[in-house]
Amino acid sequence: MRFVLSFRAALTPMLGVLLALAMQPAKAEEGTTVFSDASRIASIGGSITEILYALGEEGRLVARDSTSTYPEAAAKLPDVGYMRALSPEGVLSVN
Repeated sequence: MRFVLSFRAALTPMLGVLLALAMQPAKAEEGTTVFSDASRIASIGGSITEILYALGEEGRLVARDSTSTYPEAAAKLPDVGYMRALSPEGVLSVN
């Protein structure tokens, strides 16, 4: 019984190391475009919305989630739902 417990205790870190080694970093190729048009932003998270307004990027905002209540102008944007229960349809339906 004691051997089983010590084996399990050693197995967990070993699995973590193996998983970390098995993951390959993404290799970007020259000329590859990840985002072709980043001119429209749907802000998910009240703090993100506040940061975007502080940076002067409010003109690019097209939607917000229900936690984005400040600044007052953010309330006029379409609400796509709660940030932890978003549906893809709600986010993709914003024009």
